Amino acid sequence: MSEGAKYKAAFILIIVFLICFIRSNSYAEVLVYGDAVNDSIRYSANLQMKIEDIHISHAQYRENFAGLFPTINIAARAERYENIDRHSSSTYDAIGNEIVGGYDSAWRTSTYIMGQYYLSHWYKKIFEVSYYKKMRDSSVHQCEAETKKIIRDVTEIFGSLSEGKIKLQYAAEILKRLQEILRIKREAFALGQYSYEDVLKAEADAAGMEKEIAKIKKEISEISLNLSGYTGSRYIENTEVEYLVPTGKLPLTEEKAAIVAMPEYKIRQKEMEAIRSKEKAATFSLLPDISIYGRYDLYNSSPDNLDRAFNDIRPVSYSVGLLISLPIFDGGAKFWARKRANYEIRRQEENLRATYEEKNKAIGTLQAGHEALSKQYTHYMRINEQYGKMLEISKKAYDLGERSKIDILELEKDALTMERDLKITEQSIAIYEKQFALEADLNKYLRDYNGNWACKH
Repeated sequence: MSEGAKYKAAFILIIVFLICFIRSNSYAEVLVYGDAVNDSIRYSANLQMKIEDIHISHAQYRENFAGLFPTINIAARAERYENIDRHSSSTYDAIGNEIVGGYDSAWRTSTYIMGQYYLSHWYKKIFEVSYYKKMRDSSVHQCEAETKKIIRDVTEIFGSLSEGKIKLQYAAEILKRLQEILRIKREAFALGQYSYEDVLKAEADAAGMEKEIAKIKKEISEISLNLSGYTGSRYIENTEVEYLVPTGKLPLTEEKAAIVAMPEYKIRQKEMEAIRSKEKAATFSLLPDISIYGRYDLYNSSPDNLDRAFNDIRPVSYSVGLLISLPIFDGGAKFWARKRANYEIRRQEENLRATYEEKNKAIGTLQAGHEALSKQYTHYMRINEQYGKMLEISKKAYDLGERSKIDILELEKDALTMERDLKITEQSIAIYEKQFALEADLNKYLRDYNGNWACKH
């Protein structure tokens, strides 16, 4: 191949590469609502902390549950014993009244295995274990509440972003009409058909719309950055947004059952159960401690060296027994622990009631907002249909020479404004439906979008 042919082939390859690169970047990225929800759940550091809190709470529960099992210990000792009391007539050593050696000074080794089991844990510590179990369950619901908060925030941001995109799309179309009106008025002014004041007004309208477009773009940029903080993804200026389709009605739900199933309510409920367990633990702490124990001893001694004392170590005694300990006076510590638990129960009852009222108010607000927007949407639909009919009549009149081009453009501008408001209202209704579904049944919502994996333990 000649040198010129090589350069030509390389040039063609570069052109093909540039065309492919330009085409691949000409397709705008589409932001889907479900992807934004999934990305935010996976990216959130606060949610990851809540997940670790579940693991910590579970470890605390297992740590306290382990107290219900018996304890077994083994201990050994090797020492050099020197009797410095020269007036002592003792010529033997003993462990628990058992004679084990007969040297005043010697190397001694001893080992014992001891086990103890508190029977009283089954009516005392079991309530403390129950407390940590309920607190672990509460941490699971706290994780679910954090997940719900993240989704609610992302849904609101997504709605604002889609609204901004709709405004930008229609603002660009309205600007085209305003620029066309300005062009026609300038030409007509040159012919003496319009005053200079009319031209200045048309210029002001076009400039005002350009300023509005710049403002909308700034808002979209800020909203996109806010959403990036939740999802960890970067959104470019020409990122398209999935427009949600409203169903027109909220899912049927029984309010009381829905509130009781909410994680915010379950948190308070589990905390209440945990405090009741604490109160029972304080009450039963007044009962005696009962335990059984056993100990097995091995011993040897040698006046010569440690090796002999260790090699011939032998069993010397064992003991088993039942230990009962009854608290008589502790300065009132157990009394006030029970008092504190009773006060905490009362406070938690009010907290539970406040949470119920708060969530009931939130559901009522969503229902009222959805109803108002639905009426507004119906009103916009009628007006939009009327604009469509007026446009059709005006275009026919324009063809007959009875209406001017400017009249058609002005009417199209007003129709676009109404259609924009209709689309924005449509998206607002869809966002309300998402928020209501999130409040009504979080588990179903998570199953629909990410499989409900985040807060499992």
